[in-house]
Amino acid sequence: MRAPDGFYTNSLCLIMNLATIGVLMYSLKKIRKKIGSKEILLTSAVGAFCFAIQIASLVVRCGCCGTCTCGCAFHFVGGILASILLGPFLAIVAITVIFFIQAFLFQAGGIIAIGSNLLPIYCISILGGYYLYSLLKNLVTEPYGNYISAFLSVWFTSLVNGLTICMMLSLSGIEKFSITCPIISSHAYYGIIEGLLTLLLLVLINMITSEKIQYSKISVKSIRKISYTLLCLAIVISIFIFPLASQSTAENKKLFLNRPQHNLKNIIIPYQAPIPDYHFPKIKDHEASHIFAGLLGVTATFVFLLFISYLLSQRNITKDG
Repeated sequence: MRAPDGFYTNSLCLIMNLATIGVLMYSLKKIRKKIGSKEILLTSAVGAFCFAIQIASLVVRCGCCGTCTCGCAFHFVGGILASILLGPFLAIVAITVIFFIQAFLFQAGGIIAIGSNLLPIYCISILGGYYLYSLLKNLVTEPYGNYISAFLSVWFTSLVNGLTICMMLSLSGIEKFSITCPIISSHAYYGIIEGLLTLLLLVLINMITSEKIQYSKISVKSIRKISYTLLCLAIVISIFIFPLASQSTAENKKLFLNRPQHNLKNIIIPYQAPIPDYHFPKIKDHEASHIFAGLLGVTATFVFLLFISYLLSQRNITKDG
């Protein structure tokens, strides 16, 4: 769920933002001397693909208003897939760029609340998920250990993410934990879908590369194949799947709007994104607007990560030289 500003309490947002900055700085330090020229294209393509799968939101039954969904939504993350291909710390940088583009270009999630949206992804979906995947892979016999480990890691981290959202809603006084518990079951259900998606993608990647996928050990030839495949899939998702499998991101503001007495003191940034809720103001056709927005987001993510990865790799090349 991409929480808007005013959704969580100021104190919670402050703590989460500071922790997010700390994790991001540590991640940049870890990859500072490791990222090279061959990671540039792969990082950009993985980021573009993760952006594409994240823009489609699915309904979550939270139980806050009886049978109403209250605007809570489940978003695919792609964190474990990204960490398998890029390593957990480079994956954190890629996901950060995605969230900033979503917030500032499409107003999908608040600016003050960006740490509250990002930190669970950092700690649970990427770091926790990757190390759980690594542990399980050593316990399950190959050739299926890689796939089974990825599926179980995605499903478990999705479940924990649902639990974390329930706790944050409770800490912010939006609803009692007992009422928001259905969020956990919804995340468990959608986690199966994302787990199967991750599994199928790993099978596809192994088919087109014919080599064992392990970050930092992928050949240049395989990186090109993986990158072009993920870019093509991102474009296909933006054109054909996103318009059908999305609900307006404005929906997750219902809890905030329905409880103004709680949020009067919370900081709200009066910011209007150029393409709010993935809808171009001048395009009347809703489906066409979503397609153009999805393609723009994929392109923007790819270009920004291409630029950032290039700067990081050039810095390392200069130091090595």
